[in-house]
Amino acid sequence: MIKNIILLIFLCTISLFAEEDYEDIYTLYETKNYKEALKGFQRLSQENNDSDAIYMLGYMYEHAQGVKKDKEKADYYYKLASKGYFQQHQDTPFNNAHKEKKSLIKYITKADPQTAYTIRRYAQSLYNVKAHKPNYVLPVSYRCGGKYKAVGEHQLSKTEMEFQISLKYDIEANVLGLHEVYSFGYTQRSFWQAYGESAYFRESNYNPELFTTIPIDTKYIKALRISLAHQSNGRGGDEERSWNYASSSVFFQTGLLFTELRLWYRFHDVIEYNEDLVDYMGYGHIRFLLPYKKHLAKLLLRNNFDGKYAVEFSYTHPFLHSRDLFLYVKAFSGYGESLIDYDNRVDKVGIGFSISR
Repeated sequence: MIKNIILLIFLCTISLFAEEDYEDIYTLYETKNYKEALKGFQRLSQENNDSDAIYMLGYMYEHAQGVKKDKEKADYYYKLASKGYFQQHQDTPFNNAHKEKKSLIKYITKADPQTAYTIRRYAQSLYNVKAHKPNYVLPVSYRCGGKYKAVGEHQLSKTEMEFQISLKYDIEANVLGLHEVYSFGYTQRSFWQAYGESAYFRESNYNPELFTTIPIDTKYIKALRISLAHQSNGRGGDEERSWNYASSSVFFQTGLLFTELRLWYRFHDVIEYNEDLVDYMGYGHIRFLLPYKKHLAKLLLRNNFDGKYAVEFSYTHPFLHSRDLFLYVKAFSGYGESLIDYDNRVDKVGIGFSISR
C-alpha cells in the first residue's frame, strides 16, 4: 500500500520545476557574494514579484553592492516594494499578530535607547534563529505496514501523531573568504501515541549538529556542507540508541532539479550502542528536491545494498492563502524512520501542517 501511495504522489508531482528561495539568496548577500545575490533577487522580482527581493534590489543600487550606484533605480525599487508590502500585508493573521506584539512595547515604561533596544528584542523575540529542517506536525500518521518496538506494557496504536522541531543559528560567516556560513542546528522528532488507551511518547530523537555551508559557483555543483553531529533517543539501558558521526553533503543543480548527495562516517564510542546501526542506515543518502511555483516535493533514497533501504517522500503547498502555513503530506517505507526502530521495517503515511519547508 505504502509503495502505491508513494508512486501515485510522485507521479503527480514529477513534472514540477524549481524556484529560488529568498532565504538562500539572502545568505549569499550576507556573505558578500553580491553578484550571485543580485541575480537571485532579480529573478525573484521578475518571476514571483517578491517584495523582499525588490526591496533588496533598491538597497543594493543605493549602496553600490554588486552594481553601480544609481539613486533613481533605488527609488524605483523602493516604491515598488512599498506597494507590494502594502498589498500583501493587509489584514493577514501574521500582520495582526505582529501589530499586537508591537503594542506590548507601547505599554512598557520608556528607557534610554540602548535599554529600550534590549527590551524590544526580548519582548518580540528578534533573534537570529531560523528554520533548519522542516518544522511540522502530522495529527494523523498511520502505520500501514511493518511494526514498532514495544514500549513496556503499552498498547501500540497504528495511528499516532508525529511532529518535528528544527532550528539553526548562524554563528559566523566568510572567515576563510569562501563565503562560507558556520551554523549550529538542533532537530527533534517525536512520535506521540495520542490515540491509544494511554497517550504517551513512543519515541523522541534528538539531533544537535555543527556545520559549515560553502557556496560553489560551478555549472552543476552549487554548495558543500560539512557537519559534526550527535543523535540519540535520550533513553538508557537496553533501549538506548545513540551515535556520533561526521557527514559531508554536496548539492547539485541539473536544469531545475536540485540534488543532495550525503555521506556519513560513524565515530567509535567508548560505549557502543546499537553497533549494527549503519548496517540498516547505510553510509549515506541521496535526496531530490523539486519545487514549482507554490508546490514543493522531496524524495529521499537510502540503501545499504543488503536489502535494508528507506524511501521517504514529502509534499508541501501553502494552506489556503497563507504565506506561513503549509499543507504537509509524508510517506515513508523502510528502515531507520526512528532510532528505536532502526532495525524494524516501517511503512507509514501522514498528513498535517508545516510552518517551514
